[in-house]
Amino acid sequence: MQSRAVLLAAVLPLVGSCAISHLMPPFSATRPDATAGTSVTPASLPARRAFRHHKRIVREYDPATDQTRVSVTTHRGTYFLWIQHPRLTFFYVQAGAAGGQVPASVFLIFRTQDPQSPASNRLALVCDGVREELAAAPVFWLEPGAMTTSRHYMYELPLQRLAAFVACGRAAIAVGDVDAPFSQDQLEAVRDFASGLRAE
Repeated sequence: MQSRAVLLAAVLPLVGSCAISHLMPPFSATRPDATAGTSVTPASLPARRAFRHHKRIVREYDPATDQTRVSVTTHRGTYFLWIQHPRLTFFYVQAGAAGGQVPASVFLIFRTQDPQSPASNRLALVCDGVREELAAAPVFWLEPGAMTTSRHYMYELPLQRLAAFVACGRAAIAVGDVDAPFSQDQLEAVRDFASGLRAE
């Protein structure tokens, strides 16, 4: 993961000047990693079923890199006067158009916008009231706009972390002092997203 983080750190500062769909990093900045060496078993992730939520899971194929990216935005991000809510997007990358081996990790993009700025880049997952701070260091980039600036924090999460998170009855994610609670609809969307990673 360290070599990938170095590559992302080199590429992503350019994102602010590019028109990237869904505010996502370019395909060339990510590459799929197989699950070899991980302890995640099929039972660790939700079984595939009909999930009920109002979020959209997006599949994009890039022929230049022969990669497929699957993403879900659980929090759209709202910034108006005193209302300040971050945008959260989960995604993973697989080789090929049909999706290859299950990746070893997923990514989380946590975006805030001026005047909201986290006091630190420390990521925390909150599960049923228990807060766990992670040592994961983000890839960070700024996206200047006409009237404001967005801050993007991208974290790489092992599948074990995702599996534990979607098993929560109540959940939230925080970066520094900026919290993003999950409604049941949002949590169910992440379960749906995670179920696509379950090896059949």
